Amino acid sequence: MDLRPASLIALLALPAALWLGSGTGISLLAGAEDWVPDQVISKAREQYGQAPAGVLSSWREQLHRLAPLPEEQKLAGVNDFINTNLPFVSDMKHWGRDDYWATPYESLGSRGGDCEDFVIAKYYSLIKLGVEPQKLRITYVKALRYNQAHMVLTYFPTPDAVPLVLDNLLKTIESASRRSDLAPVYSFNGDGMWLERMKGEGIRMGNPNKLDLWTDLRIRMHELGMDL
Repeated sequence: MDLRPASLIALLALPAALWLGSGTGISLLAGAEDWVPDQVISKAREQYGQAPAGVLSSWREQLHRLAPLPEEQKLAGVNDFINTNLPFVSDMKHWGRDDYWATPYESLGSRGGDCEDFVIAKYYSLIKLGVEPQKLRITYVKALRYNQAHMVLTYFPTPDAVPLVLDNLLKTIESASRRSDLAPVYSFNGDGMWLERMKGEGIRMGNPNKLDLWTDLRIRMHELGMDL
């Protein structure tokens, strides 16, 4: 995995810390039932086959089931569905590229994705379910146990809270304070980007659209009619 911007790669040596911070939100669409249109599932059936299209249909059904539930259950339901239904496959093996951020349509439809793709699918699902965008951060970390770059989704119930970590490496959602195996580097969402530090709020760095992979992902999501 390539940590972008490249100048941040050196920050992988940072020890694990409590990940604190806040951001302002982006607008939401009307409801989960509008977000995975029939034409998207039909497109998947033509492009990937009946079984992958069925996974996308199940994803839509899961969003419907979770929509009226409390936020904690939305987190658990999305985390479990994506971890269960998205097989881990490296970008090079799956896409023939060193680094590619797939849309949920691509990753679920093609039946494979790496850690970024798990996070992207969870992030879009939760925002679609009404979770406020400022509560969610796409967070680059170093997985100390494996000595490699990794990505997780962090959830802040309040701006100054220690976040919860949604991770494809674990079935359960844990507090960041219990994830001593992860060292935070930087995080972003649809509103901003932050350099994480040892304590206190992260240092705001600017617009996440400067991340080329994020911008490219948003364009492809827009073309599908699925962007936020």
